[in-house]
Amino acid sequence: MRARHVRRPPDLTSLFDVLFIVVFAALIRAAAVQNAAAQAAQPPRPRAPVTPPAVAALHQQALANLDAALAARTPLVVRITRDGTLEALEVGGKRIALVAPLLEHSADPTLVLAYAGDRSAELQVCRIAARQLGTSELSRYLVIMAPAVALDDLPDMLYDGLHRDLDRCLYQQHAQAALIDPTQLRATP
Repeated sequence: MRARHVRRPPDLTSLFDVLFIVVFAALIRAAAVQNAAAQAAQPPRPRAPVTPPAVAALHQQALANLDAALAARTPLVVRITRDGTLEALEVGGKRIALVAPLLEHSADPTLVLAYAGDRSAELQVCRIAARQLGTSELSRYLVIMAPAVALDDLPDMLYDGLHRDLDRCLYQQHAQAALIDPTQLRATP
């Protein structure tokens, strides 16, 4: 008997290998072209000067950065009476009237008055303002404490307490705050 010759189809493994290598190389080349185009579109980063900038230039830039950051915040004016009562908040063109005494009679016989915010955090200027605005923090506000009289004419306990509240506004409610002396304002026409 004669052996039959079985015809086998050609082996395509080497053809698939070559095809895979060609497709893979094309993908790598396309990614390289795309990456080069993306890097060409980005402007080069400015390099730091070789010599350190002058202190005056750094100071000028720092003030400009702070000015821009403060200007971006919404002003929140806190009106304070001569006798130490928070009488109103002004924000976004609205006036919110309230009565919140910042001074109280002291249990210490050597003191007549005490700053209420030292006894309770709920009685501090920025905490009162945050509560009235229905928020837990004032990070988007520039809190402007505006007494009705010159700072020198405020009771000592109120003056000292408001200065302590400036720091508390930053650390507790994340607000930048300023205490404005009305005698230092320029007259507006």
